[in-house]
Amino acid sequence: MRLGAVVMAGLLLPACAHATTSPGTAVPAVPITVAPLRYVELATPIELAGSLAAVQSVTVGAISAGRVVSVNVRIGDVVRRGDVIAQIDASGSVAALAQARASAAAAAAAEDASASTIAAATASVASAAAQLEAARSREALAATTSARMANLYAQGAISQQQRDQSQADAAEAQASVAQAQAGLAGARHNLAAAHAQSHAAAESAIGAQAGVAAANVPLRDATLTAPFGGTIVNKFVAPGAVVVPGSPVVTVQNAHDLEVDVAVPDEAAATLVPGAAIDVGVEAAGSSPIRAHIRAIVASQNPALRSSTLKIAVPTRPGLQPGMYARVSIVTHTHSGWVAPLAALVTRAGQSGVFAVRAGVATFVPLQTGTVGATTVELVGINGRGMQVAVSGLQRIDDGSRVAVTR
Repeated sequence: MRLGAVVMAGLLLPACAHATTSPGTAVPAVPITVAPLRYVELATPIELAGSLAAVQSVTVGAISAGRVVSVNVRIGDVVRRGDVIAQIDASGSVAALAQARASAAAAAAAEDASASTIAAATASVASAAAQLEAARSREALAATTSARMANLYAQGAISQQQRDQSQADAAEAQASVAQAQAGLAGARHNLAAAHAQSHAAAESAIGAQAGVAAANVPLRDATLTAPFGGTIVNKFVAPGAVVVPGSPVVTVQNAHDLEVDVAVPDEAAATLVPGAAIDVGVEAAGSSPIRAHIRAIVASQNPALRSSTLKIAVPTRPGLQPGMYARVSIVTHTHSGWVAPLAALVTRAGQSGVFAVRAGVATFVPLQTGTVGATTVELVGINGRGMQVAVSGLQRIDDGSRVAVTR
């Protein structure tokens, strides 16, 4: 009602002004353009700020102690995964590796020799088994002959000497069997010993190979490589420096995988979901917003903060770099309201307002503003149905000025 009274009072002012004008003096109408107020859905955004950060950022440190022989990169260099960044003196490790390899070669030769020993012992067992078989055959033949000769002797067909000779031959054949059995047992014992020796040689060879692998570790650790592709953003040492395990050497950042973290109130976070699109403004990289998306919503570990962290994945764009200031606008809810073109908003005597135009008269209407968009401004506490406001010629009109609307 107060606003309507202000508008009506403003509309009556031209008549009074005209009455005071001297007779015969015509006040020219100021040419202007007008636009109607519109009733639209308005978003209420929350403006948040943060900095772009590289998701992959790591400080490459020394693994082994030693003197830095070379640093192959400078700040700003672009590296690929596996590129050599720095080299630490590894002369001691080279000598240890050579010794380990020599031990491994000797162990391998011993293992090969033990294999030859096993082959020879296996052949000896086969030979001893054949000899035993032959001795048993001779023993059986000699025993048969001795028995037959004993029968012939009992019949008086042969002499006692012939019988005694056959018995001696049988005893000798039996002794040969015992000797062959002993030979086979010895050959089998030698084969078992050869197998034991081969097992020990194999264990020694495995240990020697492990020694080679262990000697390779400090040698490999002396060469520092890039863990991923990126840009060198910091360098901490120069050739000649002495480092210990953990000493920082360089920092690598992947500028192609960026995100911005912003804290958002819990009530606003409740309206958001991972994967939702969101606009990120980076003025240093251009005025147009970047279409990003929410990668994750992480609740604060401190309940008193009543906020969550939005992790927003920002797509690669030329010119984007970690550390750049970024603005994030989040729409939490919408409402309806009357809006006027931003060009219609003026300030008179320290008061913001618009010039309402009716029946050729411009009336200044003071008001409060709400949501400001790219081309419009919300007018709070007004019923703008049927109202038109001046959008040009504003510098030439005042409250109660006669105006002429041009097309």
